[in-house]
Amino acid sequence: MAKLKRSLFIGLGGTGLKSILHTKKRFIDTYGEIPPMTSFLAFDTDGDSINVKIDSHLGGERIGLDASEFLHIKVRDPQEVLRQQAELFDFVPNHNRALLVSLTDGAGQVRSNGRFATHFNYGAIENAIRTKLTAILNADAISNDKFDVNGNDVEINMMFSVAGGTGSGTFLDMAYIVKEVSKGINSSVGVSTIGFAILPDVFNSMMNGPAMANVLPNGYGALHDLDYLMHHNYDKKPLEIKYANKTIKIERPPFDLVFTINNSDKNANTYTNINDLSELIGLAMFTGASELSGGMASSYDNVRTVIAGGSMKVENKDSWACGLGLSELYYDGNKLGNIYAHKASVSVINNLITPETDSFDLDDIFINDAKIRENNGDENNDLIDSLLAEIPRIQYTYIQDVNSIDSEINSYLHSVDESAKKEIESNYASKKSDVDKKLEKFIIEHINKPSGVGNIDRFLNALKKHVNVFLGEMKSEHIEKSKNDEVFRNHLNQNISELKGLTFMERKFGSKLKDIKEEITQGVNQIAANTHEILRRQYATTFFNQLLLTISDHDQNIKNILQKLQQVEEECESKFIGLQNQINEQPKKFVKELHRDFVNRVSVSDKDLNISDFIKSISSNGGLYDFSEVSTKIISDSLWRFSKELPKALEYRNKRIDEVLSTYSEEELNTIVKELIVKSNPLWSYNYKGHVVNRQHHEAFIIGVPNRNSSILVKNDVVKNILESNQKADFNSTNMHDRIVIYRMEATVPIYAVSNMTLYKEKSDNSQISHHIDGNWLLRMEREGFDIYPTKREDHSLEYWVTGFIYDFIKFDGDNYLAYSEAQGDPIEDYWIELGNYRDEAFLDFKRRKLQDEFKAMIDNKISEIGETENHKLIKKVTESSNYNDHYSKKNFENSELKDSKMIKVRELFSDEINFVKKVLAK
Repeated sequence: MAKLKRSLFIGLGGTGLKSILHTKKRFIDTYGEIPPMTSFLAFDTDGDSINVKIDSHLGGERIGLDASEFLHIKVRDPQEVLRQQAELFDFVPNHNRALLVSLTDGAGQVRSNGRFATHFNYGAIENAIRTKLTAILNADAISNDKFDVNGNDVEINMMFSVAGGTGSGTFLDMAYIVKEVSKGINSSVGVSTIGFAILPDVFNSMMNGPAMANVLPNGYGALHDLDYLMHHNYDKKPLEIKYANKTIKIERPPFDLVFTINNSDKNANTYTNINDLSELIGLAMFTGASELSGGMASSYDNVRTVIAGGSMKVENKDSWACGLGLSELYYDGNKLGNIYAHKASVSVINNLITPETDSFDLDDIFINDAKIRENNGDENNDLIDSLLAEIPRIQYTYIQDVNSIDSEINSYLHSVDESAKKEIESNYASKKSDVDKKLEKFIIEHINKPSGVGNIDRFLNALKKHVNVFLGEMKSEHIEKSKNDEVFRNHLNQNISELKGLTFMERKFGSKLKDIKEEITQGVNQIAANTHEILRRQYATTFFNQLLLTISDHDQNIKNILQKLQQVEEECESKFIGLQNQINEQPKKFVKELHRDFVNRVSVSDKDLNISDFIKSISSNGGLYDFSEVSTKIISDSLWRFSKELPKALEYRNKRIDEVLSTYSEEELNTIVKELIVKSNPLWSYNYKGHVVNRQHHEAFIIGVPNRNSSILVKNDVVKNILESNQKADFNSTNMHDRIVIYRMEATVPIYAVSNMTLYKEKSDNSQISHHIDGNWLLRMEREGFDIYPTKREDHSLEYWVTGFIYDFIKFDGDNYLAYSEAQGDPIEDYWIELGNYRDEAFLDFKRRKLQDEFKAMIDNKISEIGETENHKLIKKVTESSNYNDHYSKKNFENSELKDSKMIKVRELFSDEINFVKKVLAK
């Protein structure tokens, strides 16, 4: 049973909406449904946002938000609203009032527009949040055996960008509305609010020009407003937010934790697409609510303690900004199983449509069984013999009356003709019905065998050729027999005339009479037999013509089946090629996909397939033959139902990630984990602007494995052997057997230290509009002298003296200590200025020259140039053992000389340097 945290995921603006969609997708992909203690809610000024959808790994319908999960916070004619209710909306900065245009398709990247829409729609927003929170708290009442609630508290995850208009303009109000609503629902339930703020840099990397003009200054305005509320002394200087029918007293900061998420980490690995960041944050929010929530809650509590304790404070600035990094090792066995199933479907179709080599005799088998063979003259008369006998059953034996011989013969021949026609018509109908039934039965019997469609296609083509041969023979024989009829009748008429012309004596005494009578009798029977032969060929011709039509109908059905199967085959090929290409696409930066290593190995062997089993799975009476009458979708579905349940497809689908990892060598496994750790670096960097050097931050390193007791990463100490000495991974069981997740949190820094803040401020200072959401708050900030930067300056001379040696901005040239200063140095001397021969005197000159600010800028640039990772390694090396003393101090004396009385000041200074290195720099 999955144990999940009560969680409400709120997405603000387009970026926030996409992020919670990815969170929703993760729940559906993992659990097949949305757990009852989980809810989603998005707010946007653009009504089209509700149409955004993403694909699930499980297939089926695309994932989107339903009507209860989206609120369009639109405002029509906001200028009129502003005129009518000026006091209510007096927070709108004067510079921005003209920018209030129709808020139905977005906020136009103006933060105060987003806030205006929030205030206008306050009642609907409050109601939507209350409905979702109530449902989450009632989750215990929902009976199910799949989910259990982890604790009583509720966590609100709020996702937004600080670069645009809607998300950046609404997040502060939304945080306080959530707090206000939660107080009125259940006072005994703890509600924590966590903000996920995407910084502007990713948008700048995606697009430049006028459309991005407000992105960076919006970021500064949003973080400046947030920093003010995170620092505010609510006891001494109360604040409130006035809505139309509600006033919220601000009594505490808006968020318990805030993650500021940039588009690059300290190693300069950069995201250039906001969708990738939205997906990463979606996964982060899912991870925080999933079965990793226990371990993460502990880390969150530690960070809150760090923030409350003030140990990370820089002069007068609180540290509240956290960094977030996440990586995922994922094995998509379902996708590999689907590739195998589609390939298996192709193999099944290939088998069905490819005739067997020993299927050439099917036509002869059927012809003999149906008794329709007619070739080689009278050697094979199977059909005509079944239609009518060669000769009439009653023969013409004697002439009763010579005087009426004509009528007598005509009567007999007419009787033979009538009798033969009646008999042959009956036999023809019976034969045709019998052969048609046998043909259909034969086709159904043989098509529903391996290679059946191909065999029957070949069979019908061969049968058609045979029947055409038979038909040709029947036609030629019919012509021949018709000609014989004329000859036989002429000869008979001659004999009759001769009989009639006999004299009395010839009739009385001659033998001629007897001979003529015998010839006439034979001639009549010959004509009668020939009548049978003509009728036999005539009806056989009709039979074979009809049979050709029947064969043609069957052949058309088979051609339809072949065409449909080939179409389905192409569709299956497209599907597995599409899946292969999808897997082989440029991977997401935070994901390591193990199934990539196996995608090109998925193959189907003939021994994997039992074609007869597939045929048996078709429920219709005609089996495969009925495919001629159904759609390709039904055919495709029948193949999919069969192929997806094949043992190897299930093997791929059911394989667990630990099983997959066990197939790698120790070296390969180490490489995989190293890559995963690098990918999990928090997406941020920071620069204390000289106020702090080499501060050690709190870091949470949580690894979610399917089962910590059996995970190969735990048992083999793979992670432990790779992590640095100051890092420790906490393993948690997730019961998600297709992935391993690394969640990293780094805390905390003051917001001014987050990289690029200087650029954000510069853009804001040069902007023609206000990037703050509340003109009244901005006035208070100005009067209170609030600044996001530290206002207290301390003497950092010793710090920059030591780091000057470390970063090579101070050196000893054999005679004097020299400092690099482009502001005070001579370009002819490459900007190096003399400080003095004795170390203590040189340090005093360094302080006198007030090089601190210049050194701060140079060292910041140096750190940015080499990167934080390399800088960390450098400082670690410097602080180890006696490395500073031996290799980095650039001293011009031996330590033994410090015992000399004239070196007492140098000794004091050098002791201070070493203490700084060991007690400050090493922390």
